[in-house]
Amino acid sequence: MRHFAVLGCLTAVALSIQAAPLPDSNRAAPGTEAARSARLVDRDGDRISDDLQARIAAARPGDLVRVVVTFSGPGTAATARQAVGAFTLDREFRIIRGFSATMTTAQIRALAQQPGVRRIEEDFTVSTKLNAARADFGTDATRTSFGVDGAGIKGCIVDTGVDSNHEQLDARPIPFFDAINGRTSAYDDHGHGTHVASIAFGDGTGGSGAATYKGVAPGAAIYAAKVLDQSGSGLESQVIAGIDWCVSQGVRIISMSLGSSAPSDGQDSLSQAVDAAVSSGAVVVVAAGNSGDEPGTVGSPGAAAQAITVAACAEWSAPAGAPNHSDGIYVTPFSSRGPTLDNRVKPDICAPGLTITAAKAGTVSGYVTYSGTSMATPFVSGIVALALQANPILSPADLRQKLEVTAQDRGPAGKDNDIGAGLLDGYALVASAKGGTSYQPTVFPTYRRVTGSVANHGQWSYTFSIAQADLGVPIGATVTINGQAKCILPLLGGCFAAQWDPDLDARLLDPNGVVLSESLCMAGVECGGIGRQETLHALPTVAGTYTIQVSPSEDSVNLGKGGSFALDLSSGPRAGIASLPVVHVGGLSASSTGNKTGWTTTVTVTVHDASHNPVPNATVSGTWSGGYSGSSACTTGAGGQCMVTSGTISKRKNSVTFAVTNITGTLTYQASSNDMTSVTATKP
Repeated sequence: MRHFAVLGCLTAVALSIQAAPLPDSNRAAPGTEAARSARLVDRDGDRISDDLQARIAAARPGDLVRVVVTFSGPGTAATARQAVGAFTLDREFRIIRGFSATMTTAQIRALAQQPGVRRIEEDFTVSTKLNAARADFGTDATRTSFGVDGAGIKGCIVDTGVDSNHEQLDARPIPFFDAINGRTSAYDDHGHGTHVASIAFGDGTGGSGAATYKGVAPGAAIYAAKVLDQSGSGLESQVIAGIDWCVSQGVRIISMSLGSSAPSDGQDSLSQAVDAAVSSGAVVVVAAGNSGDEPGTVGSPGAAAQAITVAACAEWSAPAGAPNHSDGIYVTPFSSRGPTLDNRVKPDICAPGLTITAAKAGTVSGYVTYSGTSMATPFVSGIVALALQANPILSPADLRQKLEVTAQDRGPAGKDNDIGAGLLDGYALVASAKGGTSYQPTVFPTYRRVTGSVANHGQWSYTFSIAQADLGVPIGATVTINGQAKCILPLLGGCFAAQWDPDLDARLLDPNGVVLSESLCMAGVECGGIGRQETLHALPTVAGTYTIQVSPSEDSVNLGKGGSFALDLSSGPRAGIASLPVVHVGGLSASSTGNKTGWTTTVTVTVHDASHNPVPNATVSGTWSGGYSGSSACTTGAGGQCMVTSGTISKRKNSVTFAVTNITGTLTYQASSNDMTSVTATKP
C-alpha cells in the first residue's frame, strides 16, 4: 500500500549544517533501485498501473489490495461490483469519476478488462514534503506598493491540519475537513500543516515576534483539509477527498505540500483530481518534491499538467548566524527535477524553500525553521492570493502565464526541468495582474551562467570579482553535471545503488586561496540526490578575485573521469533585470505560395508584452534557414503583428525555417518568455 506524506523537512535550527531533508517514510534513498522501480504510469496500456502490476504479479488471486479505480466512460462502484463481485468500498469521488476500495488481485485483473475503466492503481502513500524570503522575492514590496494582503481570497491547505491556537492563525475561523479522524474542529497532530499555513496566510499578529514571521497573504481566508496523519502520511484516496472538499467550499487556491515518492506521468488519479480542480476554477499549487537532483524525480501530484509545481530555492539576505540564513540564490540540491514520465517540463517556478521560519504547532507563539519544497509551495500560494486580490477575474491559466512570464530566468534559457521558468518575482506578478506594463522587477544578486568541461584528472577554474561594497551579498553557485546515472552496486540482475557519471567535485576559494565552500557529492553534506549537482555558497570575506574550481573525483568509482557541466553563479552586486515593459514572441504562423520558378513563404509574427497584450511599433528581426538563407525584419502594427516574406525558394527544397533573433524598439526583448522561437513552412 502506498502512502502520501509530508515532503520531508529539515529542522535547520537543530543542526549546525544545511543538509538534505529527512527522508519521507517509505521512501528509498535517492539513487537506489527501490526509488526507481515504483513508477506511477501504465506503460503497457493494460489499465493497471505499472507499480500495482508488479505487486499483484507475485500475489495470490485472493490477496487483498487497497486500490483507486477511475473511469474514462460510464462507471461507478456499483457497476464495478456487478462486474467482479462484492468488495469493500472506501469512498467515491466527486472531483473525478472513480472510487477507492479493497479488492482481491483477481478482482483487479477482471475489472481492468471492463469497458470504461481508465486505470486501476494502488491507493498509494503520500507524505509531507520568512522574513528575509518575503523581502528577497518581492512580497513585502508588493503589499506596500499595491495595498494587497489577500483579503477576499479563500485558500485551502491540504496537509496535516492546522493548529488554530497559534498566534498566526487564531484570528480567523478555519473551516475544516478531516479525512483521517473525522473531527470537525481544526487541529494538527503533526505540525507540518501549521508551518505551511502560516507561510502562506499567517496574519502577523500576536507577540513581539509575530510581525517578523507574517505570512505572504495575511488577509486571506484559511480553509484546511487534514489528509495526512500524525506521522505525516496519508493515502491517495484521502488526499483526493480533501481536494473534493476544498472545491466544494469555493476556494480560489489549493496548496498541497505533499507528494508520492514514485515519479509519475501525471495520469494517476491524484494528478487527475488536481487537473479537475483547476478546470473548476481553483489555482492548485503543489510541491515538486524533495527527491533530489536526478532527472525524472517529480512524483504525484507534482506531475499534474495543470498544477503549478514548485521547486525550492535559497533566499539571500538573512543575516549570518540567523536560523534562516541561506547564502542564496541557488536551487536547493534536494529539490526534485523533471521531466515527468511522459516527458513534460516540471517544475514550473522556484520559490524560497531553504531555512524558512514559521509557526510551530502545539505552541501559541513558537516558531521553527524547516527546509523543503513544502515551504516553497505555500509561499507561491500566498503570492497567488495577492495577485487574485489585485485582479479577481484572472483564470488559473491567466495566473500561470503571468507567473511564468514575470519569473526571473535562471539555468538554461527558458523553462527547464531544474528550476522551471525561474525565480518567483512576487512584485512583478502582482504588477502584471493589475495590468501594469511598466514596472521594475525585484532586484536579486547578479547572475551569470557559464558552461565548461574538465579533462580527465584535470582542473577547470572560473574567476570573478567582489567589490568591498558587496561583501554583504552571499555567493551562491551550482555546478550541474552533464551525464547519466551509473549503477555502482548491482544486485540480483538489477541495481541497488547508483551515482551520477561523471562524478565531479567543486570548491570556492577567496582571494587568499582559502576554501570557503566545498562540494563532494555524493560524499558531502548537501547532496540531495544522485550527485548531479554540486552546491557552493558562502559570504565573501574580503574584496578581490574569487575562484570556483571543478575537478573529477579520483575515487575508486570515478577514477578521475572528467566531463562537461554548467555553472550558475549568484553574487554581488545586486542587479535587477532590464526594466519592464518587456516583449516576447507571442506567435508565429507561416503560409506558402507557389510561382513559376519555385515558391515563397510569408511568416506572420505576433509580439506580446508581459501581460500578453499586443505590442505595436516593435521591430522584429530574424533569419531564414533550410531551403532559403538570409535575414528579414518587420515592424508591428496596432494589432502587434507584422509579416516577413522569403525570397524565391527552389522547387527542389521542401521546407524553410524562420527564427526570430531580436525585437527592438522602446521595450526590452525577453527571449526566455517566447511562446515560439521559430516556425517551419513547407512547400505548397
